[in-house]
Amino acid sequence: MPIEFGIFDHVEFYGDGQIKDLYERRIASIKRIEAAGFYAYHLAEHHGAPLSVTPSAPVFLSAVARETTTIKLIPTVVCLPLHHPVRIFEELAMLDVISGGRLEFGVGKGITSYEHLQFGHPPEEGPARLADGLKILLRAFETGIVSSEGSEFHDFAEMKLPFEPIQRPYPPLWTAGNVEMAGRGGHNLISPAPMTAEIRARYDELRTASRQEPGHQNPHITEPKLGHNQALVVARTDDEAEAIARRAWGRYIATMRRARSLVPPHLQGEELPEFETDHARKMLGGDPFETGSLIAGSVERIRDVLVERARTGLVNYFLFMIPFGDMTDNELGFIVDAMQAEIIPAVREAAAVGSPA
Repeated sequence: MPIEFGIFDHVEFYGDGQIKDLYERRIASIKRIEAAGFYAYHLAEHHGAPLSVTPSAPVFLSAVARETTTIKLIPTVVCLPLHHPVRIFEELAMLDVISGGRLEFGVGKGITSYEHLQFGHPPEEGPARLADGLKILLRAFETGIVSSEGSEFHDFAEMKLPFEPIQRPYPPLWTAGNVEMAGRGGHNLISPAPMTAEIRARYDELRTASRQEPGHQNPHITEPKLGHNQALVVARTDDEAEAIARRAWGRYIATMRRARSLVPPHLQGEELPEFETDHARKMLGGDPFETGSLIAGSVERIRDVLVERARTGLVNYFLFMIPFGDMTDNELGFIVDAMQAEIIPAVREAAAVGSPA
């Protein structure tokens, strides 16, 4: 299976300029990313924070779908506890049709407590609501009927969708950051840091077992995509890339800290709050190069690092968070051009040759 590449995006907004201009510029960037040969555009979901001004992924991705032709459109993730099953099923089914069957989607519970409170339930119910909502959603895609039968949290009259989505039994599923859920569900997996042999072995073990069980998920995906997500900067020199990366990362982390707090951003003071969880503090509060959250360098350095990773055979998907923070359009353009011209071809050639004996 060839190595594929994807882009992960929050669509941050710092109040400089008009929001419509940001949307238009981002769509133009996605068209450029598509032309460079990327497989997919992944879009995060957050609410009430400058970290993400595209809280309704289906709305934004429908606009993207009208301006693109091949790139996969992947909400990563759809925070199922924050959505009514009827509405999210309708929106995703519409997006599948509008995009010509290019929809895939990640599923998760959401990572911020105040977002659950905004939608009227305790954060502690997140995992159970996720499992409940996913069961309803997949059954709806398979049958065309969305029903609350057997649901712990919903009670509504069933609804039959008056049109059919394109993909059967449903669009491919993704999980971000949770190897247990991804493996047991047979989902495509995104690790938040470089893939290790231990994570890969655990995924393979769980997925193999799940494929033997009736009703296993993602039955139509025979070769799942397994990869990791890192912020990426490529520049003319290593020093220039690191300078851009640290500047942009500082802005991104300040925004992320406000989004990952127990208090909604608009109620916070001037001082940056602490991260909500120890895990977030460990992954996002330390040096990004040491944690593996960020990779930066010259074209040659990034090429060589990714070629070596491809040769290990642990991943078949590279996902990069660009843009992030206050990265400029010119900085983003240099990265995309370098990926298209030199890095992607070299990585795919290395993967085709195979890992060393």
